Amino acid sequence: MWRVVLSVIFSGSIVGQFFDCHDDPNFEPDEGPLTELQFTWLGALQYIHVKNGTPHYFRVPRVVLISRQFVLSTAVDAAHIPDGYALGNVVFGDYERDEAECKVSIEELAAGVECEPAVLLMPIADVLLHPEYKHFGTKTSIALLKLITTVKSMYMVPACLPFKNFLVGKNGKQTTEKIYHIDFVSDVPRDFLDEEKEVSRLHLLPRELCYLYENPANITRGPKNRMACTTGCGFHSGSPSLVHEHTGHWSIVSLSQGGSPCPDPLRTRRPPSPPRHTLIHPYVPWITAAITGKAVGAFSKDDPFGYVMPRSSIYDLLGHRWVGHWWMGGLRCYDRGESAQDLFKFYHEIFQVKPVTLTYLTYYLEVSSAHETMIICVKVGMPYRLGQPKVWQLDSPEVKVQVPLVTFSNLYKFQIEAWAYNSTESETSSESSSTIESESNEFVPGQGEGEEKPGTGL
Repeated sequence: MWRVVLSVIFSGSIVGQFFDCHDDPNFEPDEGPLTELQFTWLGALQYIHVKNGTPHYFRVPRVVLISRQFVLSTAVDAAHIPDGYALGNVVFGDYERDEAECKVSIEELAAGVECEPAVLLMPIADVLLHPEYKHFGTKTSIALLKLITTVKSMYMVPACLPFKNFLVGKNGKQTTEKIYHIDFVSDVPRDFLDEEKEVSRLHLLPRELCYLYENPANITRGPKNRMACTTGCGFHSGSPSLVHEHTGHWSIVSLSQGGSPCPDPLRTRRPPSPPRHTLIHPYVPWITAAITGKAVGAFSKDDPFGYVMPRSSIYDLLGHRWVGHWWMGGLRCYDRGESAQDLFKFYHEIFQVKPVTLTYLTYYLEVSSAHETMIICVKVGMPYRLGQPKVWQLDSPEVKVQVPLVTFSNLYKFQIEAWAYNSTESETSSESSSTIESESNEFVPGQGEGEEKPGTGL
């Protein structure tokens, strides 16, 4: 039974759609233009002139890649097409190709050959408008655009869908935490080879401000709890706002509805209405049902994505795989939200090697945790997938990590981090582990013994 469930999880369609999403634990961007390749899931929707084939030069909505074949946009952008134009391509300006697409071998990468990012123009195969937009007159809704084929590069990791309403705290009130807003620097992106992205931090405003400027003629029939207002100005339609979870996942919380540009500070006038955003969390069941073909009522109560993640693994090789540039060691590396509240990162180290000649090197580490804590996840971040890391003795106070590297001659960096939980407080984890152990007849690997010692690179 245990093996059957795991084979479904790792080979089913849920994995390809929602299980692997943007996980970057250490990236905390500052406000302003980005100085490095990041947030490759942000794209743009092009309208193409039906006669001469040129793109629209004044309206370029933003879209977000949420699976390898679907992007998320506002319903207005997908349905209200400018006169004389048709839906064209979805464009990703920082399409990060993997080794297979670049036709570059691991040995060539180790020798210093780089795989430059490219621009991807992907035709649209289908448009799925939310029923509330088509049948109930709700203007501020969402749409799904199905790409003609899947995105092939394994480094193009989609953004995460929210598993809860991040904008409402435990007290039932709006959170006062800042959220990240990601967009292109240019109002109308044209040359995506040189297009940059920028990050801004937003605060939620009281809901009453959203309705002070509401024009009665524009009031929609949708529920008001699906809309939020924030600080800032000059946002473009479809540009996303996100939260960075403590596990490293970047989850979309809203899409901008667009609006007026920032006012001229030299002119005194009535302040414009605050920017409005469509919240994504209420639409997650519909999104997952539309993509996977699974009925909304079939989703698990506590998990909108339709799978239940085991609390811990008793096998040393389950859940060990790549997600983008990160190698995940352990099933609990994929936990998010409430299932990951007991997880904390206690070890993080960056390794750097600069050889003077061709070098073949294998790193071996032993990482020990504090008293009464269990290491349940080890992540290894690499610029390219050089080698296949291994980890042993998970769910124990001490783990062993091996990072083999191919022969290389240039400067090489990678990072390792370890996550653990308090074994005295995580009752749910221990109960789940004992349940799994009782249901399985497999041999349980022995736990690590010996003195505790800090993680070292040998």
